[in-house]
Amino acid sequence: MRFIDAAKRAALFGLVAGVSYTGLAAPAAADPTTDLGAGVAAAAGAKPAFQAPFPCGQRFVSYPWGKHWPALDLDRVPETATLGNPVVASAAGTAWYSGYDSGAGHTVVLKHSGGWFTTYMHLQRRDVPRGATVKQGQRLGLAGQSGTNGKSPHLHYEQMHDDNNNGSVAWGTKGPERKAVVFGGRAVPNRNGYQLTSGNCAKPAPSAGIGVFRPSGGQWIVPGKVLRKGWGNRGDQPLVGDFNGDRKADVAVFRPSTKTWHQPGRIWLKNWGNKGDLAVTGDFNRDGKDEPAVFRPSTKTWYTPGKVLRKNWGVKGDVPLAGDFNGDGRDEIAVYRPSNGTWYTPGKVLRKNWGLRGDKPIVGDFNRDGKDEIGVYRPSNKTWYTPGKILRQNWGASGDVPLAGF
Repeated sequence: MRFIDAAKRAALFGLVAGVSYTGLAAPAAADPTTDLGAGVAAAAGAKPAFQAPFPCGQRFVSYPWGKHWPALDLDRVPETATLGNPVVASAAGTAWYSGYDSGAGHTVVLKHSGGWFTTYMHLQRRDVPRGATVKQGQRLGLAGQSGTNGKSPHLHYEQMHDDNNNGSVAWGTKGPERKAVVFGGRAVPNRNGYQLTSGNCAKPAPSAGIGVFRPSGGQWIVPGKVLRKGWGNRGDQPLVGDFNGDRKADVAVFRPSTKTWHQPGRIWLKNWGNKGDLAVTGDFNRDGKDEPAVFRPSTKTWYTPGKVLRKNWGVKGDVPLAGDFNGDGRDEIAVYRPSNGTWYTPGKVLRKNWGLRGDKPIVGDFNRDGKDEIGVYRPSNKTWYTPGKILRQNWGASGDVPLAGF
């Protein structure tokens, strides 16, 4: 297979940049721009936490080729590694299109939450059929040069938004629904030869693994293993999350008596929070790290440092929670209301009439589908449940604080 270097391919793409692929009507062209935010329409829904379409840690280089922008051509580093390299989903979604186009070759278009789509063209082969549900990082196919516009091995990649809310987008052609590409929260500039490293790394089920904090001995335990001994005090509110963005579970506590947040070996946050506050944690700003937060029942207010998350929501007796219930990469606040066995997130009832008095609620991605589900630990029979399923039986002890996210 003959590879074409970047300079030669630039000349070739001068002839085909911006072309409409077979069978697709091109909307009115928009002027290319170097403003990284200009491509995102104000009406666009919350953008999923898109990651690069190559496996974790792989280096690659982007080429907008001028008129191609904001779409990108992506090559592996070195370029000779491109052909046959796995192409993976930038975010969880559904295969809205999977087929062969004369110009684009083997192509997969994923539909994501919030009206967002991503396109992967010129594949050597496709590994997902139309209608398939895919997870972030799942292989969609192999990079290739299929189609008449696949002049050399590369991945043509697009991020798009359904601005007119008609349920579709015009992929493979320039127009206002094509948006500036963002990977890991950072926009890719309109510059040829820009090198990046993929952060599309398998997150070890960010909230799948159950565990407990046992205040009597300061023990943090998961089934079959004691993770830590002698750390944490009675009265501490335990937390589990990815606090440094390394995609591994970390433990922490909020100590209301001193208004201090601790992680093993360090003070995480000083003089923040009040007595009576109930601690939660979640990635509320979608930066890949979990932040501390509190629900203050006395004022029905939710806070994270420097910001009010929500006012006048929740009632006394609610148990605060947080989770990514729709798979968009951003955690939402939620509550379990023991008085009526109902689970709420703002504006929505997650579940009615599920849970018993004495149950201790948890939230986790227990089925590993990229979305968090509700669950409970029932101390009366030492059983862990999620709706329709028993997660674990005969595990736990009196006084344990249940957690998920290990």
